[in-house]
Amino acid sequence: MKLLRGWGIGQLHDVKDINNSINFSGYSILYSATDFIHLMIFDNEVHLQPETFYFIPPNSTVQVYGHSVNAVLIWFNVDLFVDRLEFLSQIKKGVFFRDPMGLMVRNTFMPYAGILETYYLPTQQGRINKLFARNLLINFIEFLLLRTLAEQDPLLINYKKDSYEWEITNRFIFLIHQDSQLNNKVSFYAEHLCISKRTLDNALQTVFGCSTKQFLIAKALEKAKKLLRGTEITVKNISNELGFSEESNFSNFFKKHTGQSPKQFRDHAEGMIPTLRVLV
Repeated sequence: MKLLRGWGIGQLHDVKDINNSINFSGYSILYSATDFIHLMIFDNEVHLQPETFYFIPPNSTVQVYGHSVNAVLIWFNVDLFVDRLEFLSQIKKGVFFRDPMGLMVRNTFMPYAGILETYYLPTQQGRINKLFARNLLINFIEFLLLRTLAEQDPLLINYKKDSYEWEITNRFIFLIHQDSQLNNKVSFYAEHLCISKRTLDNALQTVFGCSTKQFLIAKALEKAKKLLRGTEITVKNISNELGFSEESNFSNFFKKHTGQSPKQFRDHAEGMIPTLRVLV
């Protein structure tokens, strides 16, 4: 049996096991591309026409019938989005992976050729940089979620129900992105939004399923990891940019939430990223 681990992307005929099954404990998205795909999931037949995305929930064994040429499977664990709570909430609690039978969505926003050129061909030029490949996969998944939400009216119902909470969270996120230095105090953002900390917390719980403090921690870790992985900025300067008064406070914070010191994370970051399987 072929086991899929971590995250990756590959042609469907390369990632099936010897029984023509897809087995993955995390989340996966099957893109039919130019193929007609016939599946069996929990004794139910599923027929995918070309240009279709099929969102497969965790721990769902999918039996694939027939031969595929260009169909693609994307697979990932939630760890890939642990620092992106906006998307993590949609993955874990949204409509995409809620139905155990999977969710079928027609691709009306970017044809196969465009997806190939935008998300795959850049990785085919010479030796693949693993960090670049990882970010490209994240961008691709985010693109699918955003475009599907934008173009499928039934999927927007929950947003309309909680429009006040969404307005607060959008203003909150705008404040975070507007300031170059992250502030780790909930009261700072509540005061700037002219609301109570409790109101801000309720909005974040409704939209993202977490407290404001948890969101700020995730944002700080997201920014820290990006700077440690992709730049040579000193740990001291990174700590200042994240609003820590002392480098030691930042190091203790980072180690508490990642199990590694900033230096250890930077030294081992590339080795922690698995190889990305890409189309050829």
